[in-house]
Amino acid sequence: MNNDIYKKIINFHNLLLEDKNHRYKSWEHCYSFFMRDDLVKNIDNACLHLSFYLASWGMYRGSSFLLWKDYQIHISVVKKLLENKELQRLDFLSIGDVELDRIVELSKWIKQWYRDNVKNVNGKRKIVNVTDTLVTKIILGTLGCVPAYDRYFIEGMRKSGIKYSKFSRLNLKAIAKYYNDHEAEFEKAQQAIYKKNKILYPAMKLVDMYFWEIGFQADKKKTI
Repeated sequence: MNNDIYKKIINFHNLLLEDKNHRYKSWEHCYSFFMRDDLVKNIDNACLHLSFYLASWGMYRGSSFLLWKDYQIHISVVKKLLENKELQRLDFLSIGDVELDRIVELSKWIKQWYRDNVKNVNGKRKIVNVTDTLVTKIILGTLGCVPAYDRYFIEGMRKSGIKYSKFSRLNLKAIAKYYNDHEAEFEKAQQAIYKKNKILYPAMKLVDMYFWEIGFQADKKKTI
């Protein structure tokens, strides 16, 4: 199982090496931009990076309220993310409940902001559906401190025996424990990726890639 972690992460990342303009590169561009120290002066560009990354990762599909908004819809959310920029430096080998609660509270704030401030979609009054998938993808692409809870990731968690598969503090705590229990293999993958493209993938991005790959492969088997 441990060696499987390394293989699955590297298999995922190899797609980016085979195509220098692969859509998965959008996460690297966005996260690298949000690692900068001068973001307060670059809010507009930060929103552009976030918007394109979200579009690349399926968050601007036809059913999404974001499809009908320009990139500046994210200005207030980006400013809130910058207030929490230190979350980029979380150590998931020693993370506690206080830090986990802070991540969950940030996700709630983001979700509520869109609900409270997006009232019109394509000329119609509408209560928008702000999913955990959207919110966690936003945080993953900017702060890198939470995986993206899409269907493949959730399926991968379930197949790996992680409880509380819905996004919550309990689930994040279980994921942090899984990372701690297999830290050597995750770090091995992290260093291999760094040698190839000089970007240090954070712990939760590695976790995201691993469980997503499990879920994706399981779905492929269903269609064969």
